[in-house]
Amino acid sequence: MKRWIFIVIASILVGLAIYIYIPYIEFNNGPRVGALAVLFLSFSFLWVAIYINLNYQSRQKVRTLQNRLSMWTKLSYHVNQVGDEVFNELPIGIIALDDDLEIKWANPHAKTIFDPRITGKDLKEVHPQLHLAAINNKTSSMIRIKNETYDVTYRPEFKFFYLFDVTLREQMKERYQNQIAALGIIYLDNLDEALGSLDVSEQSSLKGEYLAAIADWANKYDCFLKPYAEERLLFVGYRQQLEKMITDKFDILDKIRLISTQNQVRVSISMGIASWDVKYEELGIYAQNAIELAEKRGGDQVVVNIQDQKIAYFGAKNDAAAKSSRVGIRINAQTIKDFIDKSSSVVIMGHNQADLDAFGSMIAVYHMAKASKKPVYMVIEEDKLDATVKKLYDQLKFDLPQLIETCFTPEMIMPRINPDTILIVVDTQSPKMVMNPEILDKIPRLIVIDHHRIGEETFNAMFSFVEPYASSTIELVMELINFYSTEEELKISNMEATIMYGGLIVDTSNFSVRTSSRTFEVASKLKDFGADIVEVKLWLRRDLVRTLEINKLLSQVDIFLDRFAFVVTTDIYEDRILLAQVAEAALQINGIDAAFMIAKMGSNMVGVSARSYQNVNVQTLMEAVGGGGHLNSAAAQIENMSIHEVYDQLKNYIELEYGQGGQQVKVILLEDVKGRGKKDDVIEVAAGYGQFLVTQKKALLANDENLAALNKAKEDAFEAQQRHIQLMKALKAEIDGKKVTIGIQIGQDGKMFGSVTTKQICETFEQVHHVLIDKKKVELASDINSIGIYTATVQLHKDIKAQFEVHIVEK
Repeated sequence: MKRWIFIVIASILVGLAIYIYIPYIEFNNGPRVGALAVLFLSFSFLWVAIYINLNYQSRQKVRTLQNRLSMWTKLSYHVNQVGDEVFNELPIGIIALDDDLEIKWANPHAKTIFDPRITGKDLKEVHPQLHLAAINNKTSSMIRIKNETYDVTYRPEFKFFYLFDVTLREQMKERYQNQIAALGIIYLDNLDEALGSLDVSEQSSLKGEYLAAIADWANKYDCFLKPYAEERLLFVGYRQQLEKMITDKFDILDKIRLISTQNQVRVSISMGIASWDVKYEELGIYAQNAIELAEKRGGDQVVVNIQDQKIAYFGAKNDAAAKSSRVGIRINAQTIKDFIDKSSSVVIMGHNQADLDAFGSMIAVYHMAKASKKPVYMVIEEDKLDATVKKLYDQLKFDLPQLIETCFTPEMIMPRINPDTILIVVDTQSPKMVMNPEILDKIPRLIVIDHHRIGEETFNAMFSFVEPYASSTIELVMELINFYSTEEELKISNMEATIMYGGLIVDTSNFSVRTSSRTFEVASKLKDFGADIVEVKLWLRRDLVRTLEINKLLSQVDIFLDRFAFVVTTDIYEDRILLAQVAEAALQINGIDAAFMIAKMGSNMVGVSARSYQNVNVQTLMEAVGGGGHLNSAAAQIENMSIHEVYDQLKNYIELEYGQGGQQVKVILLEDVKGRGKKDDVIEVAAGYGQFLVTQKKALLANDENLAALNKAKEDAFEAQQRHIQLMKALKAEIDGKKVTIGIQIGQDGKMFGSVTTKQICETFEQVHHVLIDKKKVELASDINSIGIYTATVQLHKDIKAQFEVHIVEK
């Protein structure tokens, strides 16, 4: 319309111009009129040409837009079709929520996953995990519904859930994980030494008994077992089998102990197992590291190293047997002497809050280095000595000033360090526990002498002499001194011998735990050096205030499972020695096998001191909460946990390891658990074991919410089963009484060419009767070997069978 208005206005203007110009035209002048006519026609032609050109471009644009509109119209139709297919036909569950998290709409597949009557229900009622994801705006997660696994995508801005069935993917991942290789190395500890006194026939018989027990155990888990050296074996299995071993807590340890007890020998078994998705060469290194760790921790245990998991320890219920012979001690002494002789100077350091064992060991190593005529520096920070050593150190300033002259602060030692200096660390294997970490970082050439079981964090030492069988580090160092060959005799003063004897007293609880004949030999030697037993007792006496404090804490003792004593207080006690003394005092209660003192050591630190007798391993209990120590003496310092959280966690571990009764909980099994129940069973177990099943994702707590979800899942499963049964009954009616005819070629001897398979029968049945049958469910009453009529049975359900006839004729 606008275009025509412009043309009309232009025409009027042209007409007006002609009208105004006419009086000036001389019509009697022919050439001028002709020229004017030509000019007018030329302008008219130009105007028409411009109009046609502009009109053509406009029509081209319109045609282009019309083509695009047509294309988008067709595409929109297909997009709508795809959208309808996604929403209604593809196996993607879609749920729409309102602001109150109530389900306002669900596509057909979502109704199949949950419930046809899902619309209008609260999301929490349908699936609590989805409800939690919606509250937290969690955009991606994974859930299990019935026997299926789904990836879940949530769009908070639209309040839409999308569920994708990934059951097959997860099953493949689980199957892959289950089939990751597990490589184990087995050592028979102390075998040659223990059997050395027996005659050949007895040795052979007993070795056979041990090997038979190990072979039966390996066969139980379908593992390949092969001896590769004297007293050493190797086995290979899968991760799935390793998980079963862990569930059974490596009962082979108990079987070997039983054989040893019955034959009155001290033979145990150590095992290192690695399961990583790596090359076998690397896997072998991990397994070797694991068995070495088991040996360093004293043997009689299993160390399991699983990829992306914390190293796990099993066993170690007995204290370690002495493995080092006198020859071994002599070799170690000579090795240490060689390192000292080649050094320019020696720095000696113990652990933070050094006790009598650490301080006495430092003095003994000082005499070894002094005998090699090397400059010796003992690292001493007085605020990092325990109360007994601090009191003793002040006394030594007057009684042994020449010894104190060799004690230096880290700041004084730093300038004396050079590339040939060696550092000897005693009575600890944790870099975090040394008296001064800066000294450790400064001196790369390191020797470690210790009697504690090794943990996950240890030193990168050029030489380590670690024997968990020893009562104390003093015992080890004194044995080294016996073979430390020097031109001059080592001279240990009465006071120094008394300090070392005090280390023995402290670490053996007055010779009541972890003692052996070697312990008493060392005690005897120290007595020969002039050790004063009475003086040691005077050092270790408690003052009145400490005694009253210990008695006050003991009045709060709580007995768990009739054999475990807990002293728990919310008061702050920075003195670790006090915690240990309370635990030792609680252990004296009749019937108590292990005692624990739990207290705050700062605003954000909880300290635990644990003591036990032989049948309880407090080391593994402390390792479970981040600590460590010895079989019967261990401790832990735990950050970012409350007193009661630590207390509950320890009780759970104890219940799991030692509980035979106590508090019970109900759990819902998420998978079959050997000896306990099947998937979806509700079972009652000890609280500790229940916690283990939950943390391992093998069970859920049987609370009202989970029980309701279980019951609903069972109801849904039952309904689905009933629908399936009705469908199978209908299918049975479609199959029963039908027949198919299959032609075959017969040779001159009457024998068939080829064979008739169930696949061929099912395909023929589908062609004739338009009913699809699974060939795996078809059974024949007899083999088809000639012309005749045969009966085929279809197993549609465990209680539903259909039959039809198969007529075999000659082609």
